[in-house]
Amino acid sequence: MKKNEIYNLDIIDCGSNFEGISKYEGIVTFIPGAIIGENVNAKVIKVTSSYAILKLEKILKESKYRVKTFCDVGNVCGGCQATNIEYDFQLIQKKNMVKVSLDKQKVEYEKINNTFGMGMPYYYRNKVQYPVREINGKNIIGFYRKNSHDIVENKCCYIQNRVIDILAKNIFDELIKLKFNGYNEKNGSGDIRHIVIRRGYHTEEIMIIVVVNNKKLLDDLRFNQFVINIVKNNTNISSIFLNLNDMNTNVILGDKLKKIYGKDYISDFIGDYEFYISPKSFFQVNTIQAEVLYNVLKTELCLDKTDILFDLYSGVGTIGIFLSQYVNKVYGIEIEQSAVEMANLNIKKNNVKNAEYIAGSVEDKIEEFKKRNINPDVIVVDPPRKGLDDKSIKYIIDFAPKKIGYVSCNYSTMSRDLKKLSDIYSVKSITPVDMFPHTSHVECVAVMTLKNNI
Repeated sequence: MKKNEIYNLDIIDCGSNFEGISKYEGIVTFIPGAIIGENVNAKVIKVTSSYAILKLEKILKESKYRVKTFCDVGNVCGGCQATNIEYDFQLIQKKNMVKVSLDKQKVEYEKINNTFGMGMPYYYRNKVQYPVREINGKNIIGFYRKNSHDIVENKCCYIQNRVIDILAKNIFDELIKLKFNGYNEKNGSGDIRHIVIRRGYHTEEIMIIVVVNNKKLLDDLRFNQFVINIVKNNTNISSIFLNLNDMNTNVILGDKLKKIYGKDYISDFIGDYEFYISPKSFFQVNTIQAEVLYNVLKTELCLDKTDILFDLYSGVGTIGIFLSQYVNKVYGIEIEQSAVEMANLNIKKNNVKNAEYIAGSVEDKIEEFKKRNINPDVIVVDPPRKGLDDKSIKYIIDFAPKKIGYVSCNYSTMSRDLKKLSDIYSVKSITPVDMFPHTSHVECVAVMTLKNNI
């Protein structure tokens, strides 16, 4: 293959980002936008000895799974990767992606269930994060273009909750009317970097966070008028915060927060439990599917009322509290002190008597539990995308609980970790849950049991 040349290719598989995969003289080719079953002309963008990346030029034969994209900017926005693929086929492919990852790591498992999808896979995100930028003298709001920091303006995002998607545009208009300017990434100037909004799916409570670029803006009197203008048109707004981020970074929120209106928290329900949500606390962005995810975990673990459960990487306690009624005791460990404070508030809010949440690293706190002679029957982990570190895996193996529940937002690192645990654990089930329809992301629940000879 040669760079800039066009090749005719049959699409035989799907990659981890829903790109089409073909082969040409032993070279694996990746073609974003192409779908299994298609014959296409594609132009070589990058080529190595083992793979090539091509740009889709023309579809000569369409896949039966291709649909017309519902999004005006679906071909350029980096938020979704599968708006042109039939939803049921997305679910099949997500299961296949997980299976390929498991097979690559040579993980043995009893079963992998079909992907749990959504009945109405649109408008599901309860949190929006819009960058605000000043480009060539014009202020714009939108999402990042694929593989870049260019901004794509859009009238409607079909995976965001409509209320907060529309509200974000209204907030942007109000800020511009008050003579605030968007952030300029090239020289670090400007006032507003991001507009972040969270909304309780069940409670309908709304939290607004305006991320500013300069410490002085935290005391800018124009925000008094901003609050008046925004709140009068939406009675569900419960909180408005300013957040300072004056660093040259891709991280959205900085460390300093200032409340300028309303309550410290909003709340929402997962199942029968109500959870407080603060500006920085993690909460699943798809509330409907979060309940599916936790019910899958509960069902596959087959918990017993005598069980002691460790909830590692516990965040604000959603998983442990959700499972608390099925076990004897829950101990949660989370490194972020603010998240533990939220977890303990959530315990009180829900009158949960058998849960205890502790701040600290998993490694350090597990040592404390060993000294206190507290041994888990079940360990549930919900690690970040990088997965479990080797120390955590060692401690889990040392405790040798009867069961492990692994909730994963990255099936690649999950597969790696399951392999590391497989000497003494059998993988009983893996269940993909589609938390993010029309994107390449998929959450998984894996359940492991201690082998009989241990």
